[in-house]
Amino acid sequence: MARKKTDTDHIWPTSEGGPEASWNKREISPHRNRSKGSKMPSISDVADSEEPLRLAAEIDKHTLTHRYNTTRNKDRGFGGLKRR
Repeated sequence: MARKKTDTDHIWPTSEGGPEASWNKREISPHRNRSKGSKMPSISDVADSEEPLRLAAEIDKHTLTHRYNTTRNKDRGFGGLKRR
């Protein structure tokens, strides 16, 4: 059986509030997708979106009103930058 060449990745993880929108998805290798887990996206990850400015704005807006579920994302905003 052949391995999948790509996985559909949610750039902003759904477990951390990311939407199921097309502008929050990209195709990456299965290994990279598993390694990323629920980590918030870096600036270069956001650039992979079909609407990077929208994605960045939505992440930023979300970080002002919500806390993240994963410890490594605590107090992080767009690009993993400190928020609080």
